[in-house]
Amino acid sequence: MIEPDIQLLDSKLSELQKAVSAGRSRSYCLSKWSEFVRSRDGQRCVDCYETNGLSAHHVFRKVLASSAQFDPGNGITLCRRCHKDCHKVFNRRPNLSLPVDAEGGEKLQVMERLYCILYQDSVERDLDYEPFYSLSAIVILTLKKMQGYSVDSYFPGSSLQQAFTILATCERQPRDALLAANGFSVGAEPIRDYPEFCALTW
Repeated sequence: MIEPDIQLLDSKLSELQKAVSAGRSRSYCLSKWSEFVRSRDGQRCVDCYETNGLSAHHVFRKVLASSAQFDPGNGITLCRRCHKDCHKVFNRRPNLSLPVDAEGGEKLQVMERLYCILYQDSVERDLDYEPFYSLSAIVILTLKKMQGYSVDSYFPGSSLQQAFTILATCERQPRDALLAANGFSVGAEPIRDYPEFCALTW
């Protein structure tokens, strides 16, 4: 297990936050964001543990909410191969006038998996500390809308936990249709008993 340097991470996170607050250039802020993400993840691919050819990958695509591009929890360190896999099939701006993921541009299953393994990694390394993995409200709200839930719908846990739980929860429209076809109705809220989605799915 890679032992995280909390003091170093606090310092790099502070540098990132100061750069964003000061209105520094996008390229400069992204460089600070990338430095923090790679340091937090122990300078290895969170998916396969490769230590060469690393880069910080945006889990929630920048075209969906540009303001979230510097969120600590919106980054995961991947090697060249794993990073390439994330961009297979569709790697352009999605047509946002179409239904969610109609073109595969939002990559919902990929996002769910990456948020999930990132959370697992934080727990395994005893680094489950909200500021190091925080996601802005716009990310959580957008994910809820993508899945058909109201902005007030409750999902438990940290912002990172909420992200993968929302994505792992059945979309509201097909859920309601399936329940109605079998004589059930649960209203607008997500079904409450949340399983350990990461362990079950990935």
